Amino acid sequence: MLTAAIPRARVWLASSLLLVTALAQGQALPQVETTPDGQRYRAGEVLVQFKADVTDQQVVGAFQHGRLGLIKHIQTPAMRAHGRIGITRTATVLSVPEAVRRLNQLPGVEFAEPDWVATQNYESNDPFYIDGSLWGMFSDAATGPAATYNLFGTQAEKAWAAGFVGSPDIYVGVIDGGLQLDHPDLAANIWTNPGEIAGNGLDDDGDGYVDDLHGWNASDDNGNVSFIDPTTDFHGTHVAGTIGAAGGNGIGVAGVNWNVTLISGKIFPGGFYSDAIQAIDYMTNLKTRKGLNIVALNHSWGGPSFSQALLDAFTRAAKAGIISVAAAGNNTNSIDVTPFYPASFNTTASAGYDAVISVAGINKDGNKRLSSNYGANSVDLGAPGGEVVSTIPTDGYASQNGTSMAAPHVTGAVALYASVHPGSTSAQTRNDLLTAGIRPLASLQGITVTGGSLDIGALMTVPANALPAPAVPANFQAIAASGTRVDLSWKDQSNNELGFAIERSTDGVTFYLADTVGAAHVSYSDLTVQPGKTYFYRVRAYNPGGSSAYAPPTSVATPAVTLPKAPSSLTATALSAGKGVSLAWKDNSTNEDGFQIERQTSSGWQPLATVAANSKTFTDASAARGTAYTYRVLAFNVAGLSPYSNQVSVVTAK
Repeated sequence: MLTAAIPRARVWLASSLLLVTALAQGQALPQVETTPDGQRYRAGEVLVQFKADVTDQQVVGAFQHGRLGLIKHIQTPAMRAHGRIGITRTATVLSVPEAVRRLNQLPGVEFAEPDWVATQNYESNDPFYIDGSLWGMFSDAATGPAATYNLFGTQAEKAWAAGFVGSPDIYVGVIDGGLQLDHPDLAANIWTNPGEIAGNGLDDDGDGYVDDLHGWNASDDNGNVSFIDPTTDFHGTHVAGTIGAAGGNGIGVAGVNWNVTLISGKIFPGGFYSDAIQAIDYMTNLKTRKGLNIVALNHSWGGPSFSQALLDAFTRAAKAGIISVAAAGNNTNSIDVTPFYPASFNTTASAGYDAVISVAGINKDGNKRLSSNYGANSVDLGAPGGEVVSTIPTDGYASQNGTSMAAPHVTGAVALYASVHPGSTSAQTRNDLLTAGIRPLASLQGITVTGGSLDIGALMTVPANALPAPAVPANFQAIAASGTRVDLSWKDQSNNELGFAIERSTDGVTFYLADTVGAAHVSYSDLTVQPGKTYFYRVRAYNPGGSSAYAPPTSVATPAVTLPKAPSSLTATALSAGKGVSLAWKDNSTNEDGFQIERQTSSGWQPLATVAANSKTFTDASAARGTAYTYRVLAFNVAGLSPYSNQVSVVTAK
């Protein structure tokens, strides 16, 4: 059924009763509506999950009955890997509740639901007030250099004193607002995608995402996850600092992990569930497709609305061995009675274990925060959620309150534990955290599952375990497919690898990481090479327990690429008034990457457009009426630019 997804997308578009486009970046946020009981959703839109065996007629019928127009079909690589045809984001001229009611009665629809809105779970006090106190990391002993005592801190400093400060080989996804990537206390721990070339508009590493250098912005469908919005990105930066602000560097604060690798999944300022689904699936894909050891995702956000589509994304992450830590919310509610998602999710039925850990907030005096949600069956533990100091844009630090601040303490604990327990599964990690990593706390007795708060010091006393390193790959080969592409292949001789690390050198001596691929992948295409050069490659298998030896290195020379020949026989025809100018030319080359069209007016020559290789025509629809223009065209490829074609002049119709 996956092969039918693209043709069906065309059917959905063709059968729409109205055509809509997503809001352009920089425009106002979509209008939000509210149900009578206070649940918020994106106005005028419905998410539809069609059944895997849906027919084209049923799709057309759904668009007709729901009065739908196609906005976007979402089929993430993670959905594709799990055999899901994806979810469809649609606009409707009906009320959203009415459209959902109609759609859920149709035979080809698995479910339809509003695009619910989540909120970030922090309570602001003075956002620029710096109190200098990291009580959430303190312990009940004079462990730190200044006798940093607090009975109700996470005891993280005990773990640090024992030498547990984390590892850059452990990855954590921050599903939140964007991050200040160059914050002095975060920059060293921000992930950089080794297989991606920044800003070239290409998916260099073939992971399905263009220019995802430090993560993915699901709100805007691009790789820009850096600090943009002063409100929501403030929140994401604060959360990231608690998980993994660099420690021992003599500045600012220290996260639970002094060393860790943080990846941004930006879903705010919108906060729509459809964005969260894509951000979570992005992280799942990084683990399965690229072999990154992502052990946890932090979710300091939520809402009262259940979503099957969102639960499905959490399930895919759980099946990939990723724990999701979620803030319990700040509504003073029992979420046993009034659920709050994703904290109320349980993936046991869908993934075989519950990968969600729900976190309440406590104050430095050990009392549950008055605003914090709770639940004897739904909230697992408490963690510091009041007067928590962490990183903020720009280059600053501030104290914040809320379960948003509690959750990253627990996420950090999962990552710290994983750094010395490579043999533990995600289910084992969760169990150890909620047993060995708990300090009984009177204020949480009877209102949380464990009746206690996070104790990182105790958690890290669980004996370290080992995982045998995988076997070395064999039959490693490199073939130059073109001047700009090298195809690598190898034989997988192990059954316990997390992935393979591909390293490249230009001199055969100094190698650097070119990219990684996930378990069982036995090929890779390097699209970042240049023509006419020699490259050396080597590959090793790895898992959380260690790495294999390298396969014997191999070398390959990419063929030189010559300049393309100049196009010729350029003609320009003025179309009827207001329709522009039609250009045509002869393609004399077989190795161009595209053509650049240039236009001359009274202000001189200016690039007008680029078109793909093998193109022979272009329409200048921007040409003004009754105006004289001159045109020329050149071909280009990685070697450079061809000479220009002949020039041709034309006067547009009035």
